[in-house]
Amino acid sequence: MSFLKDRIDSIRRLSGERNFAPAVLLGGKAIIILSFFLSVQTVSFVHPIEKSLEQILAQNSFLVFSCYVALFVIIAGKQIIQIHMFAFSRLDSALRKAMDSYSIKYWKKNKKDSEFLSKFASAQTKIFKPFLKMGLKKRNALVLGTIMTYLVLDYARFGLLQMAASHLAGFFATPEGGIRIAS
Repeated sequence: MSFLKDRIDSIRRLSGERNFAPAVLLGGKAIIILSFFLSVQTVSFVHPIEKSLEQILAQNSFLVFSCYVALFVIIAGKQIIQIHMFAFSRLDSALRKAMDSYSIKYWKKNKKDSEFLSKFASAQTKIFKPFLKMGLKKRNALVLGTIMTYLVLDYARFGLLQMAASHLAGFFATPEGGIRIAS
């Protein structure tokens, strides 16, 4: 149990990083999609081997999907989040360099600030002003709660999709189901 606690704590220690929130969002989405495809492949791999095992997996496909999600989070969750944090930091630095380059070229040519960047900055201020007025704890709780809500809803959506796919595969594999899928 301490291994599990250590792995979760290693993910929580990353929360102080700048791009943690979008990295968790995108990393969680990647884990859910990978788990979905692996659970579909597990059920389809076991199908020709033993009929009773395939029926057990088809009836409990959401459980198989959940096990894959848990395994990905425990074994590779930190690394997946770190990869996405690295990608977001590279994207952030590239966008900053491009905006700085545009701003410098515009200033050299016109001897004033860019109207586009001024309007963009004022729009950002209007949109994010209520969010920035919040305290740090409230803001972090709001961001983390929003991300976790999205991931739970996405997990449920892919879980329902997994169950539907396994039941449809079982339906089409029987003579009563109509079309027989070649295996």
